[in-house]
Amino acid sequence: MTSDRRVPRTPDPGSRTPGGGAEWVVGYHAVLSALDREAARAEVVWIAEGLGGPRARQVLEVGRAAGVRYASVPRRKLDEVAAGTAHNGFAVRLAPAPLAEAESLLDPSGQVCVLGLDGLEDGHNLGAVVRIAAAFALGGVVVGGPNPPPLGGAAAKVAAGTLPLVRIAHVGSLGDFALAAKGAGFWVYGAEAGGTPLGRVELPERLLLCLGGEAGGLRVKTRRALDGTVAIPLAAGVESLNLSVAAGVFAWEWRRRFPTKS
Repeated sequence: MTSDRRVPRTPDPGSRTPGGGAEWVVGYHAVLSALDREAARAEVVWIAEGLGGPRARQVLEVGRAAGVRYASVPRRKLDEVAAGTAHNGFAVRLAPAPLAEAESLLDPSGQVCVLGLDGLEDGHNLGAVVRIAAAFALGGVVVGGPNPPPLGGAAAKVAAGTLPLVRIAHVGSLGDFALAAKGAGFWVYGAEAGGTPLGRVELPERLLLCLGGEAGGLRVKTRRALDGTVAIPLAAGVESLNLSVAAGVFAWEWRRRFPTKS
């Protein structure tokens, strides 16, 4: 057996298009992580025709060990399910994952920070925010609005295997969720350029931090539910930060003030 052994062409008995809410995770590292952490949801692994080498062998070995079927498919099929995300010749289809009940994000007692994303539609930003929530052991992520990005594709790739580590919920109105959070003992802050500088804010131990989507910012209903706004001081000439970058700064500062108990 040589190191450039090609993937055997094996028929895929399942559908070649995602259906019923299935998610496609693409990219070598993202596929390996999905097979390792979410094997029960994995339906089929796709590997580009003619692709060989150690990476292909490793994906095949991990998939076989998990009992997941596989198929060698034309690259155009991978291009279709990747929808513009770099796939490197690898994809895995996952059965739909149930989202968390939004109310469950408010259940934990004591110190907890939840990130609320108002009108977010970009999968890359969602994946990055989920990775941040995992990195700082936050209480979860809730996405408000009618068109949340899917958890597969770009979101899964950017999350780099952290999707199973974070409770993610979707609500129609982040403003309504914010009111429920206040009833559960949370303080609700919005991230806005004109807010109080972060260093001057006494962050609460139970915090729902709301960040506006890429285009419109925080919705009016969400603004009405805020206890205050907070801003990251920036150098002159810099108007704002990317949503996920800002989320990372806020999350780090909250966790710095409320260290994880060992």
